Amino acid sequence: MRILPKGMAERRRQRRAQRRGVRGPKAWRCAVLGWGSLVAVLAAALVFLFFYSVAFTVETVRVSGVEGEVADSVVRHADIPQGRPLARVSESRVSERVLAGDTRVRSIDVTRRWPSTVVYEVELREPALALRRGDSTWVADAGGVVYDEVGKRPKGVPLVRVAGEEPQALSRETVRGLVELWSLRPEAKALEGELSVPTYAANGTVTMTVDQLTLAWGEPTESEKKWKVVTALLDQESIDPLGGIPQKIDVSSPETPIVTGLPAAPQG
Repeated sequence: MRILPKGMAERRRQRRAQRRGVRGPKAWRCAVLGWGSLVAVLAAALVFLFFYSVAFTVETVRVSGVEGEVADSVVRHADIPQGRPLARVSESRVSERVLAGDTRVRSIDVTRRWPSTVVYEVELREPALALRRGDSTWVADAGGVVYDEVGKRPKGVPLVRVAGEEPQALSRETVRGLVELWSLRPEAKALEGELSVPTYAANGTVTMTVDQLTLAWGEPTESEKKWKVVTALLDQESIDPLGGIPQKIDVSSPETPIVTGLPAAPQG
């Protein structure tokens, strides 16, 4: 066994200790950098695989809730090209394009189904009112959206005749008011006659008739209050829609209704 001088042995121990002190942290840093590089490479590979490669692209589009021409319109306005990476399909942007392009669509839910399918679940608007101007008839939903021109008024949907501007140019507030006017109407028995189709004039007012009685409605607002005034006035014996004298009730200001055409008071 070789015995080193005391000074030399001490120096060798110090060098070994220094080497261990340097290699420990340095080796740890190298390991961390190695793992970090590996994670970065894997992340880049995943991004490329899903967002840029041809491995997961749109090959099939399915539409549920509608069919025929409406389904074709949804696909056309969604505007997702075949072969687009599925991960790059934005559900919100697709929905915005469809809703802006086809007003018949009330809502659309866009779903990506891996590896290559996009599904559109579509809900259409329900007609609550038909608006007719000349030979043109448009339907509107309860929210006041005029959304489609139809050849024939849907069965059971009330009709309003429009004079002046085109039906699709009416504001949502106006259309909602017309929907409310009709939906809140009393039964025929309470009106003591048959209610005609309302007419919306160019000046923004509505008129209707109950047989010989004309109802000057004013703007399509406060319908609940106005119908209460009309039914209360119809309870009076002097107001008779079926009488031989044309009469008129003006409820454009429901707080101060005006009745014209009343029979003359008996003399003596």
